[in-house]
Amino acid sequence: MARTTPRRMVAAALVVAATVGCAPVLRLQPTTGVDLAPPPQTSQVLAADGSVLAELHGEQDREVVALQDVAQVLRDAVIAVEDARFYDHGGVDARAIARAMVLNARAGEIHQGGSTITQQLAKNVVVGSAKTLRRKLSEAGVALQLEQRYSKDEILERYLNTVYFGNGAYGVQTASRRYFGIDAGDLGLGQAALLAALLRSPAIYDPYRHPQRARARRDLVLDLMQQQELAGGASVAAARSGELGLVAASRRDDWRAPWFVDHVLDELQHSRRFAVLGADPAERASALFRGGLRISTTLDPAWQAAAEQAVTDTLTSVRDPHAAVVAIDPATGGIRALVGGRRYDGDTPYARFNLATDAARQPGSTFKQLVLATAIAQGHELDDNFPGGRRVVLPPRPGEPEPYLVDNYDSHDYGRLSLRDATAYSVNVVFARLIAAVGPEAVVETARRAGVRRNLLPLRSLALGTQEVSPLEMASVQATLAAGGIYRPPTVVTRITAADGTVLYERRKPRGRRAIGRPVAWLTTQALQEVVEHGTGVRANLQRPTAGKTGTTQRGADAWFVGYTPDLAAAVWVGFPRGAVAMEPPRTRIRVEGGTWPAEIFGRFGSRALADVPAHDFRPPAMALSTVTVHVSRNCLPNSYTPPELVSQRSYLKGTEPTQICHQPASPPTTDVPDVTGLPLPTARRVLRGAGFDVEHRPERSATLPPGYVTRQDPAAGRSQRLDDGYLVRIHVSTVDPATVIVPDVLNTGLLRASAVLQQAGFVVEVHDECPGANAACTGSATRPGSVWEQQPDAGAIVPVHSAVRLFAYPTG
Repeated sequence: MARTTPRRMVAAALVVAATVGCAPVLRLQPTTGVDLAPPPQTSQVLAADGSVLAELHGEQDREVVALQDVAQVLRDAVIAVEDARFYDHGGVDARAIARAMVLNARAGEIHQGGSTITQQLAKNVVVGSAKTLRRKLSEAGVALQLEQRYSKDEILERYLNTVYFGNGAYGVQTASRRYFGIDAGDLGLGQAALLAALLRSPAIYDPYRHPQRARARRDLVLDLMQQQELAGGASVAAARSGELGLVAASRRDDWRAPWFVDHVLDELQHSRRFAVLGADPAERASALFRGGLRISTTLDPAWQAAAEQAVTDTLTSVRDPHAAVVAIDPATGGIRALVGGRRYDGDTPYARFNLATDAARQPGSTFKQLVLATAIAQGHELDDNFPGGRRVVLPPRPGEPEPYLVDNYDSHDYGRLSLRDATAYSVNVVFARLIAAVGPEAVVETARRAGVRRNLLPLRSLALGTQEVSPLEMASVQATLAAGGIYRPPTVVTRITAADGTVLYERRKPRGRRAIGRPVAWLTTQALQEVVEHGTGVRANLQRPTAGKTGTTQRGADAWFVGYTPDLAAAVWVGFPRGAVAMEPPRTRIRVEGGTWPAEIFGRFGSRALADVPAHDFRPPAMALSTVTVHVSRNCLPNSYTPPELVSQRSYLKGTEPTQICHQPASPPTTDVPDVTGLPLPTARRVLRGAGFDVEHRPERSATLPPGYVTRQDPAAGRSQRLDDGYLVRIHVSTVDPATVIVPDVLNTGLLRASAVLQQAGFVVEVHDECPGANAACTGSATRPGSVWEQQPDAGAIVPVHSAVRLFAYPTG
């Protein structure tokens, strides 16, 4: 209820009338036409833990707060300096108006306003701020009407939520947080006085730019409060002696996890699920930037920090390519981390282009996992054997003008091998044959059900990932496999609350739908685990059950690692945003493949994100299983001559497990040493290890080969060697400068052996016994104590001789 008495109203009206007599005729608005519409408020995007990721606002950054939630000392400070007779006048202070009229008449223009809090509110909300006599008269008239319609406390509350305090802060709540990092209800006397001091001129008294001016103005407010008996002398003295107590100035519009917030806004403005915000994107944008919404999301700050740090630690040069990371919780479909580029606030044309959600890039061999799942669903088994020669030429399909020709990476001949091994070593020829057998149409359908939203063409080249997808889509596929074949749409928003607390939207419990049969998903996962254990993705090994797939497109223009555990699913893409740019020296520091930087990013990210999460096994399907120790390449029970590295436990559906003892080898095994001369170091290492050999490499200056390529090998290619305990092949790798050496690969080896290898090569070894993320405990310390989980610099890097190599190994005690 309004508190203005008729006597006060009459006095104020007489002042206005006297003023009008000296001015052009002014027609005041009728009382019913003056209304205080709710001011625009700032919305907040919140992480899953409630922390603020972004504040969304137009020109005015504001959070409305009730008067009872504003500290009394702030109310008193504002009244003391802005309108000491606030509770006594009727909206226009006759004494202040008369004093201002005299001063302005002498000056010939308006120098002093004499405006009450009610008049200032009228100016801010209704009549504007033009410095004219007509505007002042209108302001006074509206103020009188506001006093008739609203109580003093309602007027003060609206004023405190409307006024500008500088540094982008509108309203007392936003100002309290901006300057002091606390709510308006928690302000002390000195803090309240400083905020009140800013109202006269926020720019002149800006405490960050002009702290002395701000302090002097604050002390003036404190003196006024003491004079008006709103604060005691001792309290004022203590406040005057205190510092301003500001929190560090920050860039107000900076977003945490900016590409994630970018995706949230895109979803809110365009998805049909959020029609409650408006009928079209324009209406929804208005609600987002003016409505004071609280938007709760799925982002996990710890996962996000781990993803950002993994990219930073791997791509250390400004000349390195960019990376995108999307991580999803398989149990909910919630996106828990998202990195969409290098610098969101950068000045390049691609700075704010979201590489994680909007980029369409070829996924390369990562798509083989979908071909494999389709084949298993059609009855193929992981131990089915296929020819893996250097090249396959398949006859044209109806409508195709010519045969389909596929080569293996580096034209390597793998001989006959199982689907399991073809997956581990990413053998193109086998998967070209496989997609021809199952039909590309079936693979397209598997991809669609598992999470790929783009329209794919049913072409056999799909097996090699020649059609474009986004990292988000590939992460969704990983989440489907991790969840045992259940697809849950990737989501980012869990709840939207209006400024008054009304729940506008709440995500339903994510039940998901069956996209891939559980036995099919489980068997696919079994094969993809071997990619990480001993195939092309060993650098992504998280020392817990982990499945995944590498992918590299032609000339290394796109490099991928996609993978998952039961608790995490992620896709990592590395490349240049401007298009298909080859990632090989000298443009990049190394020849980038899916098993290099992308796998390293996944490994670093997953180790940190799951540091406090117990290791879980992939849950087998609810049917009879048999676990058997087998010869992994022959799919039979090992005999006494089976090399130990070819013996492993595997699970089979009951009735499909092997029962026969292997007839071969019938004597200590031998094999011909493969020819790796002229191959890049990562490829040579993969070929030799795939043939059962241990590998050491040493630098050698070469005038004919670029850095990082094998110049010679010992034993020579073609020599037959026994493999009783594994056989060592030494390869010499080209280097440009005799003063430089190539860092050996010692990941996943014991600390003693790793140190010996490095010291023999002339490196200084620094050992760090610690868990990933500097955690006190981790799964690796129990399962693989003393094993190297990270090395710096990376394997294959060319560095000066006698450089230091830091080894990070799981603690042993």
